Amino acid sequence: MGGGLGAGALPDVRMGPRAYVGLAGAVCFAVVVAASALVTHRDDFVGFGFGDLWPAGGLPIVWLMLRGARVPSIDTVLLGAAALAANLIAGADTDLAAVFAVANTVQCWVAVLLLRRWCGELWGFGGERAISRPRDVARLGAALCLATAVGTTLGSAAAAYLPGADVALEPVASGLWFGRNLASALMVVALAVLLGHRLASAPPRPSLRGADARPAELVVAILFTIATYGLAFRFDELPLAFPLLAATVWFGARFSTLLSAAHSFVVGIATALLTLGGLGPFADVADTDLGFMIAQFYVATIAVTGLAIATGRDERQALADDLRQAQEDAVYEASMRAAVIGSMVEGVLVVDEAGELLVRNAAAGRILGLGDELGSDVQFSLSSWTLDGVQLTDDERATTRALRGETVEGELVVVRVADVGERVLTISAVPLPRDEAHHRARALLLLRDTTTEHTHREELAAFAGVVAHDLRNPLAAIDGWTEMIADELDTGRLDTDLAREFVSRVRSSSRRMRELIRDLLAHATSGSRALAVSRVDVTAIVHEVASARHVGGLVSAEPVPAVHADPVLVRQVLDNLIGNAVKYVAPGEEPEIAVRGRRVDARLVAVEVVDHGIGVPAADRERIFDEFHRAHHREYEGSGLGLSIVRRIVTRHGGTIAALPNPAGQGSVFRFTLPAYDA
Repeated sequence: MGGGLGAGALPDVRMGPRAYVGLAGAVCFAVVVAASALVTHRDDFVGFGFGDLWPAGGLPIVWLMLRGARVPSIDTVLLGAAALAANLIAGADTDLAAVFAVANTVQCWVAVLLLRRWCGELWGFGGERAISRPRDVARLGAALCLATAVGTTLGSAAAAYLPGADVALEPVASGLWFGRNLASALMVVALAVLLGHRLASAPPRPSLRGADARPAELVVAILFTIATYGLAFRFDELPLAFPLLAATVWFGARFSTLLSAAHSFVVGIATALLTLGGLGPFADVADTDLGFMIAQFYVATIAVTGLAIATGRDERQALADDLRQAQEDAVYEASMRAAVIGSMVEGVLVVDEAGELLVRNAAAGRILGLGDELGSDVQFSLSSWTLDGVQLTDDERATTRALRGETVEGELVVVRVADVGERVLTISAVPLPRDEAHHRARALLLLRDTTTEHTHREELAAFAGVVAHDLRNPLAAIDGWTEMIADELDTGRLDTDLAREFVSRVRSSSRRMRELIRDLLAHATSGSRALAVSRVDVTAIVHEVASARHVGGLVSAEPVPAVHADPVLVRQVLDNLIGNAVKYVAPGEEPEIAVRGRRVDARLVAVEVVDHGIGVPAADRERIFDEFHRAHHREYEGSGLGLSIVRRIVTRHGGTIAALPNPAGQGSVFRFTLPAYDA
């Protein structure tokens, strides 16, 4: 397919442009072109043959366009034969008819090749678009004008060597050739492209009248055209030619480009035929050839005027539609960006070097603890430190570095906000395109609150340290006792009682390791295990735990209201609390444990585990629920994880737990709440 001027491409000479009609269509076109000589032939007309005929100047171009023909083809032969026949019918001598046939064939091919190159986007010349822009009209007119000039020059120059050359070389005769072929080509080719594009377009097609025109207006415009042309050609002695353009302007400004081109085609034919019949202002010119030449240039003028006005309107409408669509797209994109930024959990800030806060989302205010109060006067005044406690200077802050063009990725800083406290933030900052209108650099900041993650990492580090320490001690004991056993075996003096003592010590260390590993696993799963809640009989679980620990005679349980909780985790809570109550008693004393419960409100049940043990020091009553904290770590073994597991389980159920002194005197009361079953 041939490319247009905008694409800078030439037609594919191997394949040729698309063909719309077959060989039979080419023969029909040849017959029509030859027969057109009969329509406009006048015996008394002074001219030089085929160049005077109308509309033969446009039909051959449409013929080659619809055929998608190449220069060396049967179409060129048929075109030359049709042109020769038309010139002979028009009364030209054989030699002159042959010269004009060659000139018209060259003229048509020059027009087609130029149109394929300059208007390759248009339907019929390699593209799929209609004539819709003034530059399409300019390219179309330029190609046809240049091709007609080539044909006129070639025909006039060749005719100079034939008898009657004085007639052929007359300026009026050459102008008549040029005007008739140009007018014919402008109207016929433009109408063919527009009509072909409409027929080839898939439904639904736009209104033939135009987007704004009503049927009544079309009727009035047609009547106005008939009236103005009737007056102008009826009263040819009056200078009434100037109102004729008004109808063309009306159709071009109000109706579709196709309808405007059809209007110019009809009035062009009417003008030519009426002038040929001796009617109208152009036939009144003393020189018949000159009058008819003026008529043809008038026809070319109305064709170009109508197309220019109509395509100008189409282009403005297309630009308006594109602008409206661009505005709608911009509004949609803005709303989409706002929705995306607003839904982000990371804080988003866009700032410039003047300190203006250009963009922010709700997450940024939430992360900085300022909410809607976050503004330009606040975000630059926030003090920040490294994790080591070194305060960052203005030049070291991520915002300043990004405004200088540096990219900051995942930098951890501590930000202190008044009335909020310290937060650990992960900040990334990238430079944005410079605001050339205000000559300011811009930067994008992404904030993520990693306070909890940082705390968890610190806890994990401490957790790992404690685990390593607590596991190392029993391992060292096991290693030491087994080494002593090996030494005794080597000497052959291993006493049975001594061996029994060594094994007992190894078992004790192994038990401590096993209990620590069990507590570690319980601690890891207590916060991640999915809750399987149901009705839980707390009193029954108390008896099960006491029986499993072989302390049934030491534990008493009053009826406790049923709770709505995970029975496995509730058993873990009671097992830890009862186990601690059994363990933490003074030497030589027997544990005494009581479990009781009551409704504290419509939603919660409070459960209390009361013991008469050594109690919890007042300074440790909050801290004992922290991981690895032990109030009596010197006197009693343990991992320091039991009560942290209890608190995690209770919290996951929406309850609370507290360590209180026993009001009866010695010991402690561990009170926790769980959801009531019938709440």
